[in-house]
Amino acid sequence: MSTYYDEICALKNLVRTGWTIRFGGEDFRLESDAEHIFSCCMLALKIIAEEKVQVNTETVLKMLLYHEIGEIDAGDIPVIDIERRKNKYEIEKCGVERVSTAYDMPEILDLWKEFEENKTPEAKFCKMIDKLDTVLQAKKYSEQNNRPEVYEEFFENAKSLIAGYEKYLDL
Repeated sequence: MSTYYDEICALKNLVRTGWTIRFGGEDFRLESDAEHIFSCCMLALKIIAEEKVQVNTETVLKMLLYHEIGEIDAGDIPVIDIERRKNKYEIEKCGVERVSTAYDMPEILDLWKEFEENKTPEAKFCKMIDKLDTVLQAKKYSEQNNRPEVYEEFFENAKSLIAGYEKYLDL
C-alpha cells in the first residue's frame, strides 16, 4: 500500500503531456506536474500581493496544490486526446476521491470540485493562474527551441482566461 508521501510524489515524476507532445525529442528536461503546481502557487502569491486581489489566499494555495491530484491516477490528459478528454472530469474525480478518502482529507475533493466548477472568486483566480503558468512555460520552451508557434498556440488558447494579467507574461 502506498503512503501519502508516495502518492503526492507521483506528481514529481509525471511530465506534463502537452510538453512531451511538442518537445519530447528535444535535449532538455520537461516540467512535471509538481513543478507546475509550485510555479502556480508562486505566481498566485506574487499577483495577489501586487494586484491586491480579493481572494482567500489560503484557499487559493490549497486549491492550486490540489488541482492536479486526479492526475496521480489519470495521468495528464492532453487536449488532443479527444476520447479521454470526453471523460476527463470523471476520470480525474475518481483519483481525487480515492486520495481524499484514503488519507481522510475531504478538503482535497471539496477544493478540487470548487476549482473544476469555476464559480467562486478563488476558483476563477486559480483557473487564470493555471493558464498563465502554462503560457509562461510555453514561452520559455518556445524561446529555448526557436518555436514561436508553440507559444502563440498556448497564448491564443488561454488569452480569454488570462485577460487583465497579460503583463505577467514578461516575468
